[in-house]
Amino acid sequence: MPPTYSDDVALGIPRADWYLPSIGTVKAVVLFVDFPDAPAQKSPEEVFAIVNPGAVEFFDHVSYGKMHLELVPHLKWLRLSQPSAHYGEAIRSGQGHDAFMQEAVDLADPEVDFSDADMLLVLANPDATAPEFGPAAPRTSIRTAEGEITSGVTSGNDLLYWGFRWLNHEMGHSLSLVDLYAFDATWENQSDDPYAASRFTGIWSLMNDIGQKAPEYFAFERWQLGWLDDEQISCQTSGERTTTISAIEREGGTKAVMVPLGKTSALVVESRRAMGYDKAIPKEGALVYVVDTSIRTGYGPIQVLPIRSDDPLFENAPLAKGESLTYCGITVTNVKADANSDEVQVSIPETGPQCEAEN
Repeated sequence: MPPTYSDDVALGIPRADWYLPSIGTVKAVVLFVDFPDAPAQKSPEEVFAIVNPGAVEFFDHVSYGKMHLELVPHLKWLRLSQPSAHYGEAIRSGQGHDAFMQEAVDLADPEVDFSDADMLLVLANPDATAPEFGPAAPRTSIRTAEGEITSGVTSGNDLLYWGFRWLNHEMGHSLSLVDLYAFDATWENQSDDPYAASRFTGIWSLMNDIGQKAPEYFAFERWQLGWLDDEQISCQTSGERTTTISAIEREGGTKAVMVPLGKTSALVVESRRAMGYDKAIPKEGALVYVVDTSIRTGYGPIQVLPIRSDDPLFENAPLAKGESLTYCGITVTNVKADANSDEVQVSIPETGPQCEAEN
């Protein structure tokens, strides 16, 4: 399932080698910046506490300990040269975003050792009205006295709204993951439908909605990042098979059944339980979704399959014991469930999936 790159991110295998490492320790130097018209009222320690240790612990959990984020803060406010609105506009372009990060580094460089830094994290005064949001730069070039940093993330005043999960979302991009919300229904492209932005995956994965009830990454996302081994994905191409899949929120076991639909697409079944960071999900069971790596970020490369038409956020999408759904002629049935796993039966027609022409 080859990736289709857009905005330097993509779902698919293999993952490009210019992304942040997803295995081992990832070192991020953290700088704190404020503005002539918006001097910081909070201490750097207070702002740092918004992301640490929360974001670190999230990555430890969802990677099953395979990736550890090391945040190295320079606990001092660095005063940038321009008003906050200047940077609020600048971050909307790659060039402007790079310049924002470079200015912060230039101010810090006499006092900060950037050796071995994998990433730069710039935390802006969250009480300033701009920047309004904080993007990632998965493929950048930031010059330091010790060398080049090729990945960066900066925050905006929405940090106070989202909390530490904001960093897990933006670093998801730095690791290669795409936005799962709909670009045509974001705050910049308002829709009359309150569910339009989340119409592809609903409550599932913080790469859609950072603040929703099921923020843990999909099995496919974890497989792409190397947090799930190939042996933990059961690939089924024909016939009828029953497979026990353990909850994605726990380490170990088979984590997903994957049925190829075409060269760039697959049906995926994984088990979700109200545990870990998903403890608030309203219904447990086998979650079924379609991945299409030919679809760009923001246009639905992952789409959850519902079992009810009146479930806009797919809160009831997981199949409980005895429930089933059919997609492209493939029938998925949850035949047995316990506290930590689902036993799913997947039946593929003799002629194969019936939607290949659509993929």
